[in-house]
Amino acid sequence: MMVIEMKKWVQLSTLLVIILFTGCAMGPDFKKPVVNTPNNFRFSDSESKEVVNLKWWELFDDPVLYSLVVTALADNKDLMVAASRIEEARAALGFTRADQYPRLDLEANARRGTFTGVSRSSTTDESAYISPVLSWEIDFWGKYRRSTESAISELMASQYSLRTVQISLISEVVSTYFLLLDYRQRLEISRKTLDSRLESLNIIQKRFNKGIIPEIDLNQAQIQKEIAAGAIPLYQRLIANTENVLSILMGKFPGEIKTGNDLDRQAVPPNIPSGLPSSILERRPDISEAMYLLKAQTAKIGVAQALRFP
Repeated sequence: MMVIEMKKWVQLSTLLVIILFTGCAMGPDFKKPVVNTPNNFRFSDSESKEVVNLKWWELFDDPVLYSLVVTALADNKDLMVAASRIEEARAALGFTRADQYPRLDLEANARRGTFTGVSRSSTTDESAYISPVLSWEIDFWGKYRRSTESAISELMASQYSLRTVQISLISEVVSTYFLLLDYRQRLEISRKTLDSRLESLNIIQKRFNKGIIPEIDLNQAQIQKEIAAGAIPLYQRLIANTENVLSILMGKFPGEIKTGNDLDRQAVPPNIPSGLPSSILERRPDISEAMYLLKAQTAKIGVAQALRFP
């Protein structure tokens, strides 16, 4: 009877020791930074969310622009890098989380020879073995739990980083597309201006030949014609450079870009309210990314403190 009670006491003591060992974590716990913001603003949340939740590039009603954005989201190289970082962070989380649990390895060895380690034997010795090795480092100081907490935060930060890149990419594609439309419209205006200046120069040349106007008027008309002619190659170069930028944003080699509606025929999106609730800032992915990175670094303080102890 005494032996049974002793076994129960040993088992209970062992359980309490394990709970004590695994219930401690070094370092400060993460606390979300508090920002003082007003509770109410000029506009209601429902009014602001109707605008925020839209795919805003669809408001221009340009199928070509929509296809460019979709292609960029699928093939842009920066997005691929950001997506691969998510997979990297997810794999790192798996390895870090596994360190909290017992580890099972296989150990094997084989040898053949006459040397026994001390002297040489007259017979050839052959031996081989394979055996499992079970090891477990009790997380007394919470090192592995803090490491897991940090890895989870870094995974969340990488996901918000991808969202940040997506938003920046969409904005860059749309702004570059409209810049391309602007340059093409300017090129068309420059060509029409050159035609008009040529007609004016032709008239002034005839008037000069008849002696009606002085030569300075002819020279002035020639200068205006050359200015109009010089604007055409300028806008052609700007169009080519803008098309190259847009092609690279879509993950393609530089090339010609097809456009849809002219700039003056583009649909005008509805006006965004001039005042929006400050809580919308919490939806920005770059702010969420910074918060999770701060949380990851806070957890690493506990890891660093735990490394100072045996």
